[in-house]
Amino acid sequence: MLTAAILVATAFVAGVTGAWSPCGFSMVETLGSAQPRLGARTVRLSCATFALGALAGGAITFTALGALGSLMHAGGAGLALAVAVAIALLAALGEALGVRIVPQIRRQVPEPWRRVLPLPLAAGLYGVLLGLGFTTFVLTLAVWALAGIAVAIGSPLAGLLIGLGFGAGRALPVVVMAPRYATLGERLEQRMAEQPSLLRRLRLADAALLATLALVMLASGSAAAAPVVVAPQGADPSVAGDELAWQGPDGKAVLVRGDTRRELSAQNVAIGGPNVAVRRGGEIVLLARSTLASAGTQLTGAGSPSQLAVSRDWIVFRVRRPGGGDLLYAASLRRTRIVLVATSSHRGRLGRPALAGDRLAYSVATPSGSRIVVQDLKRGTHRVVVSSTVHLLSQPALHDGRLLYVDASYCSQQLRVMSLRNPGHGRTLLQLGTTAHRDAGHDPGYTTQGSEPSLCPPGSPGRTDRVLWTTALGAHVAYVTLMRPGADGRAGAEIVRVPA
Repeated sequence: MLTAAILVATAFVAGVTGAWSPCGFSMVETLGSAQPRLGARTVRLSCATFALGALAGGAITFTALGALGSLMHAGGAGLALAVAVAIALLAALGEALGVRIVPQIRRQVPEPWRRVLPLPLAAGLYGVLLGLGFTTFVLTLAVWALAGIAVAIGSPLAGLLIGLGFGAGRALPVVVMAPRYATLGERLEQRMAEQPSLLRRLRLADAALLATLALVMLASGSAAAAPVVVAPQGADPSVAGDELAWQGPDGKAVLVRGDTRRELSAQNVAIGGPNVAVRRGGEIVLLARSTLASAGTQLTGAGSPSQLAVSRDWIVFRVRRPGGGDLLYAASLRRTRIVLVATSSHRGRLGRPALAGDRLAYSVATPSGSRIVVQDLKRGTHRVVVSSTVHLLSQPALHDGRLLYVDASYCSQQLRVMSLRNPGHGRTLLQLGTTAHRDAGHDPGYTTQGSEPSLCPPGSPGRTDRVLWTTALGAHVAYVTLMRPGADGRAGAEIVRVPA
């Protein structure tokens, strides 16, 4: 949240700085001088269309740059953060020293538009061109820096926030000065032209904001934490080494390593160690990860398995009991035996299992609360590593002594990671609002007397239509399914990646 606010503030000040360009001056004069001829109403309408155009132009440019960055990312979250911080610091230094803007675009908006088009239409088109950022003069290094940061972050949402902030900054001076051109705007414009110190102060403000942005990104890693979509249609991710697997919407299991993509007909898929486990109907089949050839292990007669996890020595799967509740089985690949490791009553649920070597993690949800259990299959020991009577804890994943899970409460959904050696401390990788509709506690137009204040802390995210669902954890990245329940009973899902 703090990083997003500083991004917007930096973009806003960079947009305001653009008012010192030839195009900025001409916009104020074009709209302000038209008032005696066309009337105040037309000028106000033109200012509104100019502002909308500037917002649209900024959104187009920086959202596209964020989308471009998301396509370029290959998983180097640390590198992306380093690049974003370096860009911000270099631009801040340049602004503080008053370095000449390079590269500079020496182009202005088309002058004939104001003569051949209705003024509100011309103003809207001028706003789009100025909001695009790179179609006219650039007056601050922050514009170039924000473009580079948007690509480095690789998030269209972050790009959209930057674009809207920049567009608002470009629009504000025009909207304030043009309608009052005869009384205020002309005097301000004259001061802007005659006092270069004003521009210098804005560039120093840009420098301070860029430096602050770099420090915040370093402290929180927020820039790199922007989620990157890796599967627009997919769910139930599983990761091993540099290979990622997930379940597609068409009954195909997808395995991706680098630029290589392979598909299998299967209802569930999991990868771990040298193995790939898939479910085909009521049968679980083990394949070699390197060749996808049969490894000679098949599990049949295990009921109706619904979720899988696999490692070098184990396959774990969940079975729904006819009367309600779940059973969790572990099959040893070395001893060819199946053991029951967990059960739940008809009022409880066991979550999707996760494996890392001999270590198994699963969630348990009951009417009295939820918990995540980590079990050593080789030693037969288990422990509850995190529990809650209020929050819903689910979707665990394991890697190298770390646990990833989803923590859903009345106020938010969080993707969290923590060390199993120190389970009391963790950090949030991704946070969304809840899907719940919360009213104001009173009818519109009636008194608020007796209404209780919100139970959610200030700054809680707003409502969303997405649910944090199944997860996977790698060496430096985490994957989570974002599910969108549909009104027709069909759920859409996508898998995103965040650094971990």
